[in-house]
Amino acid sequence: MTYRLVSASGEVTFELRPGAPHVLGRALSSDLPVLDPTVSRRHAELTVESGGITLRDLGSSNGTFVNGNRITSARVVAGDRLIFGKVLFELRELSPVLIDDGTAESLRRAARAGTTIVRQIPVPDADQALESALRASGVQKAVDETAAILPQAERDRLRLTLLLEISKALTRATDVDQMLEKLTQFSFRLMGIDRVTILLCQDDSDLEARISRQRDGAPSSRPVSLRLARTAIEKKVAILSDDLAVTSSDKGEPRSGGGTGQDARTPTGATSHSAACAPMVAGEGRVLGVLYVDCATNNYRISEEDLDFLVAFAGIAAVAVDNVRFGERIRHEANVRGNFERFFAPALAARIAAAPSAVSLGGERRAVAVLFSDIREFTELAAHLPPDETARLLTEYFTEMVDCVFRHGGTLDKFIGDAVMAQWGAPISEPDDADRALDAALDMMTAVARLNARWRGEGRPEIQVGIGVSYGDAFAGYLGSERRLEYTIIGDTVNTANRLCAIALGGEILVTEPLGRALTRPHELMECDPLPLRGRMEPVRVFRATA
Repeated sequence: MTYRLVSASGEVTFELRPGAPHVLGRALSSDLPVLDPTVSRRHAELTVESGGITLRDLGSSNGTFVNGNRITSARVVAGDRLIFGKVLFELRELSPVLIDDGTAESLRRAARAGTTIVRQIPVPDADQALESALRASGVQKAVDETAAILPQAERDRLRLTLLLEISKALTRATDVDQMLEKLTQFSFRLMGIDRVTILLCQDDSDLEARISRQRDGAPSSRPVSLRLARTAIEKKVAILSDDLAVTSSDKGEPRSGGGTGQDARTPTGATSHSAACAPMVAGEGRVLGVLYVDCATNNYRISEEDLDFLVAFAGIAAVAVDNVRFGERIRHEANVRGNFERFFAPALAARIAAAPSAVSLGGERRAVAVLFSDIREFTELAAHLPPDETARLLTEYFTEMVDCVFRHGGTLDKFIGDAVMAQWGAPISEPDDADRALDAALDMMTAVARLNARWRGEGRPEIQVGIGVSYGDAFAGYLGSERRLEYTIIGDTVNTANRLCAIALGGEILVTEPLGRALTRPHELMECDPLPLRGRMEPVRVFRATA
């Protein structure tokens, strides 16, 4: 048996069929959504059974009634009058003749196939679903221009219900511009205003007019009162004003926002017959901006009730904008971390992602510690190995070397053949960058010894590695062509480390005098004879590091 639940106005109907219980509630996700503030989110449950329906209250705040009597559980039949909160429905029996032959035949075919199709209806997208729910519940009649004038208490009740549904609809926006468009559309639906302007606070404490729309959807270049908006922000108060004149004395025009089509130059001498604004206050008292509405004609005056409502709407808007910005920041940081973690230690990549300004596109001069490691006689070694074995050896070697660099907070700059270049100090520096670089070099030698021991047991060739480490100023930034850029460092400090690596013997770590002076912790350094380096007029003081 199939039943139909019909509202007192006849505008809302639900079909009830045998099977799983139907949950009636205020939530849009309910089986039977009834968007009324007197209805709980999960208000009641109706189960169709042989000869009637079992109705059970789900602990609702305002109760469930059958023919005027409040119930917790009851058996109801066609003709009974059911009240949920303050919303009246009548239960009717749905006659089988109301099902057309085509539908009946479809059901019979499905039954023969082992599946029963109870009902098929088109599924709208989220925005259409919200619109349908608002229309069906009668909420939208509170703000429709074509609707009859309702008592203020009824308008307030319906507006509050609409606010609840709007707050859920705004959570579907994926970027700030889309969010602001939704805010302006909802503002026009809630009040009879002529214009909505949303100003957002910038990092430099300036205000940016991100969007300004007229009721017909066209961009607006009419001025807003910056004094009114700034007072709302500074004092965190909502303001209602009548006959507000905006003149040239209202200095400090907001910057024009992108995508609104409005003129950044604001005309002067304009008047709003009625205006109101409310600050958009997010968590911890942070003011994100101002929701500003006004009317240029006498057709509608913003009331004190409207102002109360605007405060609530601005609060919802602040939370929504804050959530969207947080989501955008998380996605951006994840993308940045994904790019940088290939070259930077994970902890350093996270710091760079959290502070994008740490990496300057134009480059900068920084004090860095630079390390080069290189396999001795690798050309001869590779000549005697199959290509796949050479690749396998390098992969295992590079994996160990990169782990050593990252373990000591360094940045992998690049691989050059069988050489590894790493650096400490760019884009983020630490007081002990020199110590970290030297510790990584010592760690590399230990890792090479472990590799050789394993390879020796597998009958594979062993390797010897030389390392050079220097410290000093270098240029750090993005270099390359228009097609490919990479973050790297260049300068004499880099060249010196490379040349020390080239002359270091297998198993030897050579460091420069500036690196020794930059160390903050004790290290075993043994001075070598000064070494002549290409590009230097005088031999360079060099030290050998030992564990």
